[in-house]
Amino acid sequence: MAGRLYEIAEFNYEINMKNKDTFKGIVKYLRELSVVVVGIAITFSVNNWISYKNEQKDLKRYLELVKMELEDNLGVVQQQFEFYDQTGKLAKYLFSSGKQENLQADSLDKYVEVMRDLKYMSYKTSAFEMLKSSGTMRLIKDKDFLKSILDSYSQMEYAKMMGDRELEMKNKEGRNAVMENGLDDIFKLWKPEYKRLFHYFAIYTGCEGNFRTCKQQIEKTLQMF
Repeated sequence: MAGRLYEIAEFNYEINMKNKDTFKGIVKYLRELSVVVVGIAITFSVNNWISYKNEQKDLKRYLELVKMELEDNLGVVQQQFEFYDQTGKLAKYLFSSGKQENLQADSLDKYVEVMRDLKYMSYKTSAFEMLKSSGTMRLIKDKDFLKSILDSYSQMEYAKMMGDRELEMKNKEGRNAVMENGLDDIFKLWKPEYKRLFHYFAIYTGCEGNFRTCKQQIEKTLQMF
């Protein structure tokens, strides 16, 4: 009987030892697993942080390029505004004169360039396109700033469209005047044969207003950088 009890006790001891070894193994495995998991989490966090910093650097570079592009475009818009502002003054002068025979050649001299010129607008968008295609635009937290950038380029597109439309009409009227009256100086608007051209230039379209608005929008955006 005593021997039997001894065997049972020895068996239970072996079972307990095996359970302890198993438990130690599980604890060791979990410890090693937690180290791996923590290591992976740290690696991901570091990579995300590095990626975020790189994206911020990219955004800064793209915005610097957009700023430079807008500064260049502001000069272009300013020239267009001055051109159409002078065109508007010509229209007002012709309208106020009432009739061709009332025109003074000396008074028209300062408008010759705007009568002759077809000043099509050409502005840059490459930096803005790079910003859009880079995917970094989403990182701009100031939504008013982002909207102002978008508005600047949309205003340029609209002003150019309206200006080009007016220049196409001007070109058409000029060609018609040449075809109807030969190659004489078609900008001597006091001559009876250029009555149609006189009336065309006397129409005030207010196109300079589009470029004024565009200019103000770009200036507003540049102040936000």
